[in-house]
Amino acid sequence: MRIPDKGQHGYTDAHKKAQLLKTCLFFLIPAAIFAVGYATTGTKRNYFTILAIVGCLPACKEMVNVIMFLKRRSMPEELYQEIEKHAARLTRAYELVLTTYERNYPIHSLVIRGNEIAGYTTCKNTDLKPLQEHIVKNLKGNGISGIHVHIFSDLKTYLERVDVLADKHVEEIPFTPDERYPGLGREELIRRLILTLSL
Repeated sequence: MRIPDKGQHGYTDAHKKAQLLKTCLFFLIPAAIFAVGYATTGTKRNYFTILAIVGCLPACKEMVNVIMFLKRRSMPEELYQEIEKHAARLTRAYELVLTTYERNYPIHSLVIRGNEIAGYTTCKNTDLKPLQEHIVKNLKGNGISGIHVHIFSDLKTYLERVDVLADKHVEEIPFTPDERYPGLGREELIRRLILTLSL
């Protein structure tokens, strides 16, 4: 079974399971090294113990990733299908956790059309302006300017905005392909750059 990529529906749950398995494996390897060392020498004071301790560092790093995703869940199938009905013609991404220096923002859906980006979050009573500014600043730092970002916490308003963007005729925007991401058009490049801001 194919695991969804970052930005696709179902990524959060699949990533969480994969990270959990990876973390267990990373902890089993140092445990096995320690057990071999203890069985062969009869004491904990050997080079195998040092190797096992050092081997725990990558496992701990993976554990941090698991903890970050522990409370996160993939968006409900019904919500995904409802948004997909409106956004199917747009460049889009799902289940993002966009990070700024101050906090993390879960974004369930994000669409891109020309110079316009719209997103939906269930974070009520949260100032979303820092996130919008953060996205604009990062895109500008990567050579994409003139972007307008609007993140909505009301689903109806978001879907109305998605419908407007889906029907919008976009004029040709000057674009120089990024050699780091060959073959990507402007909107796909914007999507890729936003994915790099997400956990």
